[in-house]
Amino acid sequence: MSARITHSTLRRWLIPGALALATLAGGLGGSARASIGIEGEGGVAVVGRPSQILLRVDASGDALVTWTQNGSANTVLVPPTGELSHGRSLRGPDVSRPAPLGLVPDAVSVRRTPDGRLWALQELQLGAQSQLELDLSRWQGLPTKLTLSSDGTRLEGTLSFHGSPVSGHTFTLEGKKPRIYVFLDCFACPGKPGWSALLGVSPHPDGSFAVLLRPGWKGSRYRATVAGPNVGSTFAPDAQTVIAAA
Repeated sequence: MSARITHSTLRRWLIPGALALATLAGGLGGSARASIGIEGEGGVAVVGRPSQILLRVDASGDALVTWTQNGSANTVLVPPTGELSHGRSLRGPDVSRPAPLGLVPDAVSVRRTPDGRLWALQELQLGAQSQLELDLSRWQGLPTKLTLSSDGTRLEGTLSFHGSPVSGHTFTLEGKKPRIYVFLDCFACPGKPGWSALLGVSPHPDGSFAVLLRPGWKGSRYRATVAGPNVGSTFAPDAQTVIAAA
């Protein structure tokens, strides 16, 4: 189910899972995504920020994401199972209704279907050095929960979904199993204006993670971001939290 739309194309794990990310400080090679990333047809990067991003869902569970980029209309159809496709349309009418954008961070669209499921498109970065991405998620109940705290010497936090700790690997629609990482950023670290990437850390089996703060990592704020894990037919939403330095 692989489709991305990075800001060169937007994306969300429309491969709920694997998109190779640039190595962050701390040396992470490989991918760390889940949920679903959306990209343009052929995966070709498109210069320019997408606009008119819309999400529709029909009674069969097909989700249609549409957007305009460089003056051209684009569509990605995400079925309940199987691969994504481009240039398609829904087989039936849109049965989803608007839901509060504040349910998940950086949402550009949140919809609710009659079966109680929530669907969201989120536009955010997985780490300060990554591209802006558009991610699609579908789930029921509470969203992904990500906590972060600092005592001035280290950052620590937890990752969970529906009350259960999240760690290990997620899966993609194309059968890959990327490891789950929480990406940590620092605001106004010494000599670095704005947000800068620290590293990605893989949670322990209990969902906890911790990182010692190096001298060069002492900033005024810290941010943690994670792509939501995929479990069965559920693509959990991305989560992000920001805290002030201790």
